[in-house]
Amino acid sequence: MDSNPSLLTAGLAIGAALLYLLAVWRQVLNLETGAEKQRQQIAMVGAAALAAHALAAFLPAQAGESSLGFYRVASLMFLSMGFISLIALVARPLHTLLIVLFPLAALSILVATFAPDTSRPMSDLPAGILSHISASIISFAVLALAVLQGLLVTVQSRQLRQHRNRGVIRKLPPLEAASALFYELTGAGFLILTVAIGTGMIFIDDLFSQHLVHKTVLTMLAWCLYAILLVQYFRRGWRVQSAITLNLIAFSLVVLGFFGSKLVLELVLPLTG
Repeated sequence: MDSNPSLLTAGLAIGAALLYLLAVWRQVLNLETGAEKQRQQIAMVGAAALAAHALAAFLPAQAGESSLGFYRVASLMFLSMGFISLIALVARPLHTLLIVLFPLAALSILVATFAPDTSRPMSDLPAGILSHISASIISFAVLALAVLQGLLVTVQSRQLRQHRNRGVIRKLPPLEAASALFYELTGAGFLILTVAIGTGMIFIDDLFSQHLVHKTVLTMLAWCLYAILLVQYFRRGWRVQSAITLNLIAFSLVVLGFFGSKLVLELVLPLTG
């Protein structure tokens, strides 16, 4: 995005950040009460924050200032994570993840709006390439949520083993339900990652060209690890801690594939040059 955003874009970004923080504050308070009415209010505040975030993210594109720089892609990924979480709240206990997710989403839209853009504006992209980019962003978002859920399961399991079932831990969903949610998110992310890889193979001329080969190799390695994780789970009922460890390794490869070169080319090299 532009380092000198319009007043409307700047206002939307700041408003989104404030609404995100308000939702987090309400969620922290709700951990004590667990009131259903307050959860609905948190969802409404979160929806308003996401709407403002989306407008702040896409208004520059309407003005011909679209780009896929490091900060903008990060902002779009946190936006996707927020929307997916909010939709999933209807049927799944993801409320606790909002305490971690929303502050990061607030930071991402502020940086994407006010920091200098790190890449050149793009011309119109073909529909096939857009479908690949969209699937990639959504798959990253779901897999990132799976990582956060896995970390939450790890903390909850450790506290229960140490007989510290007090405070916030008592307000969390049962460990079995939390573990099931981890596998559901991992499986959904794996399926969307498969779509992203498939659309890349169809619409990108050479996935193994010099500027793409590391992304392709790392993403395929991650795909293989996720496949092993899910096959082991469905066949043998793998221990959740082993699955969480493998999930972290696979997601690290995804992060390197998505952001590794962008970080070096757009942020590190300009500083050293």
